[in-house]
Amino acid sequence: MEQYASIGRNMNITDKYFRLYLRDALKPYDLNAAEGTVLLSMYGKSGSTEQQIFDSIHAHRAAGNTQDELIGELHYDKGVMTRTMKALEDKGYVLRRDNPADSRSYIFSLTEKAQAFKATLLGLLRQWNVHFLAGIDENTLKIVEGALNKMTENAIQYCREYHAKIENNAGEDK
Repeated sequence: MEQYASIGRNMNITDKYFRLYLRDALKPYDLNAAEGTVLLSMYGKSGSTEQQIFDSIHAHRAAGNTQDELIGELHYDKGVMTRTMKALEDKGYVLRRDNPADSRSYIFSLTEKAQAFKATLLGLLRQWNVHFLAGIDENTLKIVEGALNKMTENAIQYCREYHAKIENNAGEDK
């Protein structure tokens, strides 16, 4: 397996440059990469051609999203998500309302400003993908996407098992 060590390294490098691109591309709109990523997640799938890039994103929730739903989907830290949602609310991209199902949480929904920004954000991501995926044929992309989806599932499962083992060992030490 050591011969595949460059996969993780390349994923890390790709993530770094994607975040740098997002940071710079969103700066004129007074947004950062985390805020753009949350908006993208909240847009969900519309079935349009331009959003086929984002097939892994969950279906649009017209009623809005709770912060915990967004954390589960994006795997952000709670503190980062709290700051991000506050910033999006302050900038007029999301509305926050009490969650009738859980008085300890809120439901966030997109504003008209956020809906109007959707085409711009998707355009920026389309530009990235044109360059990022240049020279890779459709069949290879399907294989890579399937492999990355499986690696992501494996990473999530392993980390959950690893953290559960740590918690169990900590409990035994008491």
